[in-house]
Formats: sequence, C-alpha cells, structure tokens
Amino acid sequence: MLDGHYQGACVGSGTINWIAREKYAAGEIGVSDFIALAASSAPSIGHCNTMGTALSMNCIAEALGMSLPGCASIPAAYRERPQMAYATGYRIVDMICEDLTPSMILTDEAFKNAIRLATAIGASSNCVPHLIAIARHAGVALSESDWDRHGANIPLLVNCQPVGKYLGEAFHKAGGVPAVIMELISGGLMNPSCLTVTGQSHSENLNKISNIYVNRDVISTLSRPVKENAGFIKLKGNLFESAIMKVSAIDDEFRKRYLSNAEDPDAFTGRAVVFEGPEDYHKRINDPDLQVDEHSILVIRGCGPLGYPGSAEVVNMLPPDRLIKAGIRNLPCIGDGRQSGTSGAPSILHASPEAAAGGGLAKLRTGDTIRVDLKLRTVNAKVDVSTWAARESVYFIPEDQTPWQEIYRGLVEQLSDGGTVRGATKYRDTKRSVPRHSH
Repeated sequence: MLDGHYQGACVGSGTINWIAREKYAAGEIGVSDFIALAASSAPSIGHCNTMGTALSMNCIAEALGMSLPGCASIPAAYRERPQMAYATGYRIVDMICEDLTPSMILTDEAFKNAIRLATAIGASSNCVPHLIAIARHAGVALSESDWDRHGANIPLLVNCQPVGKYLGEAFHKAGGVPAVIMELISGGLMNPSCLTVTGQSHSENLNKISNIYVNRDVISTLSRPVKENAGFIKLKGNLFESAIMKVSAIDDEFRKRYLSNAEDPDAFTGRAVVFEGPEDYHKRINDPDLQVDEHSILVIRGCGPLGYPGSAEVVNMLPPDRLIKAGIRNLPCIGDGRQSGTSGAPSILHASPEAAAGGGLAKLRTGDTIRVDLKLRTVNAKVDVSTWAARESVYFIPEDQTPWQEIYRGLVEQLSDGGTVRGATKYRDTKRSVPRHSH
C-alpha cells in the first residue's frame, strides 16, 4: 500500500500498533489517538507498507528469480501493479512454451541469494521458515544454519521500518529490489549468474534496466550500510535445538542494556517469566506478583505448529505497563511461536522442538535463570543437569476445533523444518503425470 503519515512522520502498518501500544501503556496517548495512529498507517489498498512478511517475501521471490524484475515493491494502488500482473501472466505462458520450470530456477545458489538479500532488506523473521519450506518442496536442502552461515555477516542496506525509518513506497521509489541486487552483486555478495523467470540471469536482467535511480537515504551502499552484520543467527541449548534471532532488530537501547558488558560482551542473563500462551500473558503481565523487572526474560510457550496450529505471532511481548512508564520499552523475549514481521523486537523465535513436542521450553519454570550468548550462539537455562533431566515437562495441546486442525497437528513439522506437512515435500515434478479427469 501507499506510505502512511501522521503529523508529518512516516507511520507504518503494524509497526505503529506496537509503538502506539507502548505510548498508551505509558499514558502518553488515549484511545482516540491510538486509533488515529493505527488508521493513518493504512491509506490505501495493499499489504503492509513496512518491511513486514508480505513485502519481504515479495522481495525474496524476486531474489530467487521467481518474479519479474522490479515486481516486488510496486504498491497496490500504482498503475504499474496491474501492468506487472499482465506482464507476469504473459510471461508464464511463454515459460510453458519454453519448458522453463521452477526447478530450473530454484537452485541451491538461488536460495543463498535470497538469504543474502533478506538480510540486506531487513526482512521479516517469518521469511526463515517460509524459505526453508519452499526449498524443501523444491528438493533443496536448506536449514536455519544456512541462514546464519550465508546471511549473518551481510550488512543491512535498506532503511525501512520496522528496523529503519522509511516505508515500502519510498523503498520502491528508491530503486526497490533491483537496486539492492545491483549493490550486492557489485560487492560480490550475490551470485549474478542465477537463472530467473525471464530466462536470463540477474546480471542480464540488470543490464536491460537503464538508469536505475537509487535514493541513498533509503538504500545504502555497502561502504556505508545502515548496519553491519545484520542477518539472522541460529541459537541452540537446553531450551531448544534451534531458534532464530533477527540481529538487525537489536537497537542501541537493547544493546546498551543487555549486550554491552565489557567483561561478557554480546551475552546476558535474566530471570525467566513463563507464560502458557498469549491468553496467559495478557491476563498476568501486569500482575505485580510476577516481579517482572528490567532483568527479566519473558518466555511464551504453546505457540508452535502443534500448540497453536499455524504458529501464533505472539512472541514480541511488551513489558508490564509500569516498566514502560519507567522508560523500559523492550525486554528480551523467547518463544516457540512467531512474531509479526512488522515488529522490530529482537525476540528469540521459532524454538524447535516446541514445548508441545517435548522441547526444552516445556521444562522451564518461572524463576529459572537463562543465559543468552549471541557470540557462542547459545541459550541455556542455568539449572543443574540432574535436576533438569528429572524435571517434568509441562505443556498443553488444546482440543482440536476442526478436522483440519486434527489433520494438521498429525502431519505438521517444526518451524525449524519450515512447518511443512509431513510427506508433502515428496510431490515434485508433478507435471510429468497428468491427473485423472473428474468429469
């Protein structure tokens, strides 16, 4: 959609909701102002105007080579969007005639390109399981470790909310995905020879785009990035075998409070406060008996594919209102669910196995000490090994509400595996076998 504005400032879809919620909790605004802020972020048709999951995945599709150059960021209200839709449909017919199939485009190198671009744009954390799922269906081995290996050291180039200043329309006007790809290729950070849906490579596509205008306030150069080493990292320990953290979401305030101990850099410890899903969090977060303070780590479980089919976007939990009023607007958060791509919180997400699958989060108790070490890529509950081994797991799987939930729970895999349906990834190359007619 078009960029949103409120009293002269950029207002991004979703992102402003979290900011407005903080302001409301701090007593800075009332309900009417909250609604005005939220409404101003959606001035037209289209998906979120922040670098949320929709825009991020559009960009990743272009980086994979699976959409036409310049397609990703066109706002829905622009004349060029239906024109691009027409060009896309026209090109698909030609691809059939050429026998140019997705399997020819979705190669190992294409997925590495997508990971690198995802870091450069400050993509949504939801892109991690989505891309892993696409890769599995394409027959390409991809894991959260690959996101760390190929993306962690890539710089953030796009200054877009929720981890930057501008919005999606400004990103499009600044050059969009072609400008980012051009910059990454110039620095040797992206493979220019990967095939795309045009039938040509990324570099050949760029050669056909004359005079790309790049606004350097929105899309930086590699020599002057928005942030260095801004990718997703994979974490592990006794709470889970795998989880991710979006490093580009770590702001100066969070880094100063939790990651700047000269004797123990990029690491912190905190007291766990555990919630059994979002309902429990909303009910108890302001309970003074929880004794939540700036040294607490908020943990939510029961929100993965089994505990909450589809996996809930609820891990980015606000502190209690009293802490927000005191100026503490973010606490470290850990969970087995997801969070909205419009959130700028540096949460530890997608803990796998989830609590409902018997993961370590199910053994965690409020009051346990957790140590997070980003340098070592570890997250551990500091509980005696024998005590931890003997401790009972606590988790709750709600009763299925529909047959589809029952089927889903019976077949779904963990977020670290893309949340795919067990057995579905074996169905590839289906065009070689024409299905039977039903009439």
